[in-house]
Amino acid sequence: MDIIAERLATIQNEIRQVENQKLRCEQRLGLFWEHPPALDPEDVGRRMQSLRDRISALEYRKRALLNEEQDLIVQAAGLARDDQGD
Repeated sequence: MDIIAERLATIQNEIRQVENQKLRCEQRLGLFWEHPPALDPEDVGRRMQSLRDRISALEYRKRALLNEEQDLIVQAAGLARDDQGD
Protein backbone atom coordinates (compact mmCIF):
# COMPACT_ATOMS: atom_id res chain seq x y z
CA MET A 1 0.00 0.00 0.00
CA ASP A 2 2.92 2.37 0.69
CA ILE A 3 4.09 1.94 -2.89
CA ILE A 4 0.66 2.95 -4.16
CA ALA A 5 0.59 6.03 -1.91
CA GLU A 6 4.07 7.06 -3.04
CA ARG A 7 3.16 6.64 -6.69
CA LEU A 8 -0.05 8.63 -6.24
CA ALA A 9 1.98 11.50 -4.79
CA THR A 10 4.47 11.23 -7.63
CA ILE A 11 1.68 11.27 -10.20
CA GLN A 12 0.34 14.53 -8.77
CA ASN A 13 3.81 16.10 -9.14
CA GLU A 14 4.12 14.80 -12.69
CA ILE A 15 0.69 16.18 -13.59
CA ARG A 16 1.69 19.61 -12.28
CA GLN A 17 4.90 19.48 -14.32
CA VAL A 18 3.01 18.48 -17.47
CA GLU A 19 0.49 21.28 -16.92
CA ASN A 20 3.31 23.82 -16.45
CA GLN A 21 5.09 22.63 -19.60
CA LYS A 22 1.85 22.76 -21.57
CA LEU A 23 1.15 26.29 -20.33
CA ARG A 24 4.62 27.44 -21.42
CA CYS A 25 4.10 25.89 -24.88
CA GLU A 26 0.70 27.54 -25.21
CA GLN A 27 2.19 30.89 -24.22
CA ARG A 28 4.97 30.52 -26.81
CA LEU A 29 2.44 29.54 -29.45
CA GLY A 30 0.36 32.59 -28.52
CA LEU A 31 3.37 34.82 -29.07
CA PHE A 32 3.60 33.63 -32.66
CA TRP A 33 -0.02 34.65 -33.21
CA GLU A 34 0.30 38.01 -31.45
CA HIS A 35 3.65 39.08 -32.85
CA PRO A 36 4.49 37.30 -36.07
CA PRO A 37 8.24 37.61 -36.46
CA ALA A 38 9.85 38.79 -39.66
CA LEU A 39 11.17 35.32 -40.37
CA ASP A 40 10.66 32.74 -43.03
CA PRO A 41 6.91 31.88 -42.91
CA GLU A 42 7.67 28.19 -43.49
CA ASP A 43 10.05 28.16 -40.53
CA VAL A 44 7.46 29.90 -38.36
CA GLY A 45 4.85 27.38 -39.48
CA ARG A 46 7.14 24.48 -38.59
CA ARG A 47 7.84 25.95 -35.17
CA MET A 48 4.16 26.52 -34.51
CA GLN A 49 3.34 22.96 -35.57
CA SER A 50 6.10 21.67 -33.34
CA LEU A 51 4.56 23.52 -30.39
CA ARG A 52 1.09 22.15 -31.26
CA ASP A 53 2.54 18.64 -31.42
CA ARG A 54 4.25 19.12 -28.05
CA ILE A 55 0.99 20.38 -26.51
CA SER A 56 -0.84 17.32 -27.84
CA ALA A 57 1.84 15.02 -26.43
CA LEU A 58 1.58 16.74 -23.05
CA GLU A 59 -2.21 16.39 -23.07
CA TYR A 60 -1.81 12.68 -23.86
CA ARG A 61 0.71 12.30 -21.02
CA LYS A 62 -1.64 14.01 -18.60
CA ARG A 63 -4.51 11.69 -19.60
CA ALA A 64 -2.24 8.67 -19.12
CA LEU A 65 -1.22 9.91 -15.66
CA LEU A 66 -4.84 10.52 -14.68
CA ASN A 67 -5.77 7.02 -15.84
CA GLU A 68 -2.89 5.53 -13.88
CA GLU A 69 -3.94 7.52 -10.84
CA GLN A 70 -7.50 6.24 -11.13
CA ASP A 71 -6.28 2.64 -11.47
CA LEU A 72 -4.11 3.02 -8.36
CA ILE A 73 -6.99 4.48 -6.37
CA VAL A 74 -9.18 1.52 -7.32
CA GLN A 75 -6.36 -0.86 -6.46
CA ALA A 76 -5.80 0.84 -3.09
CA ALA A 77 -9.51 0.70 -2.32
CA GLY A 78 -9.50 -3.02 -3.08
CA LEU A 79 -6.52 -3.59 -0.80
CA ALA A 80 -8.17 -1.60 1.99
CA ARG A 81 -11.36 -3.62 1.59
CA ASP A 82 -9.37 -6.87 1.70
CA ASP A 83 -7.56 -5.73 4.86
CA GLN A 84 -10.87 -5.00 6.57
CA GLY A 85 -12.15 -8.45 5.68
CA ASP A 86 -9.27 -10.18 7.45
